[in-house]
Amino acid sequence: MPGMLYYPFADAPGPVINQAVLYWDSLSTVVAPGWRQRMRPAMRELLAIDLYRPIEPYDAYEPVPLAVIEPELDFALTQIPLDDLIPPHNAPDEHARTLHVDKLHPSVVRSLLRRELVYRHPGSSSRLVGSTALMHLVVSIIADQIAANRNARFGGQGPLGLHPHTDVPSAHRLGADPIPGRENVAGWKVDIGALFPVPQGDINIGDLVAFREKYADERVRLMVTVQDLLHSLRDLHPDDVFLRVKHEVEEAVGDLQRAARARKLTLVKQSVAVTVATTTAAIAVGLPEAALPASVLTVLGGIAVNVATNQTRYDHSCSVGNPSAYRYLHRVQKQ
Repeated sequence: MPGMLYYPFADAPGPVINQAVLYWDSLSTVVAPGWRQRMRPAMRELLAIDLYRPIEPYDAYEPVPLAVIEPELDFALTQIPLDDLIPPHNAPDEHARTLHVDKLHPSVVRSLLRRELVYRHPGSSSRLVGSTALMHLVVSIIADQIAANRNARFGGQGPLGLHPHTDVPSAHRLGADPIPGRENVAGWKVDIGALFPVPQGDINIGDLVAFREKYADERVRLMVTVQDLLHSLRDLHPDDVFLRVKHEVEEAVGDLQRAARARKLTLVKQSVAVTVATTTAAIAVGLPEAALPASVLTVLGGIAVNVATNQTRYDHSCSVGNPSAYRYLHRVQKQ
């Protein structure tokens, strides 16, 4: 299964780390020289157990020349108000408005300087200063290119594949809209991270790793199914891809939730020795209609309950339309 490529920052926040541990094979970020000294404890913990795999310029990837990304960059820049592209007057230190030159090809650096979209930080010539909107845009394009090159070389569904993800809406490149006259972006470039529920608050990484390992087969089945679904939708507009995947996930997990509720009702009926026929009728009219947990998930029927044996029947294949392939999501919500 592929890893998550988080952007626009090298240090991933807690919820992103939780999602990476629960679902993806690994977590990667694009780092600049000296990254080890700047790591937070949680990132160090992931590095120690080989779940964090930093991507270093000129080591793990070659910065992409301007000629490759210029049409994409120009199109995306036209979608941003000019006022949002003005670099700050006082050189800041926060990462949101600075970028290490090693992450960019020299031709890209020269272009940004020539357009006066950035200037060199007076305290460090290796850092460029620009607006938050510009930095998020550039880093987004970099992340997409790194993932595209990696997936073209090693495949997008194996352990060396990468799936870009961000929790910063403005960093989700405006250029995610297909460039006029160009083929639509492939499904793997659609950010589906928002569809995967994660626990909130301070969560022990060791507990998440234990959960991940306990249900390893279900996690892999889920991610294979989602990747297949994205691939099947690759010719659609990215917004349509997201909505289709969201709809599929909602339906499947809703099926699992309703089946679980039906199974509990079956247990109650059988405990008083009601016949199978009567129990089946009770299920048909007695399923709870209460709202589901506050999430994007809704209910759809489709899983049969074997009343006689008190078992929920699941087909263990990984087909896109099979709710059992999404059981891992159901476990995350429940546990």
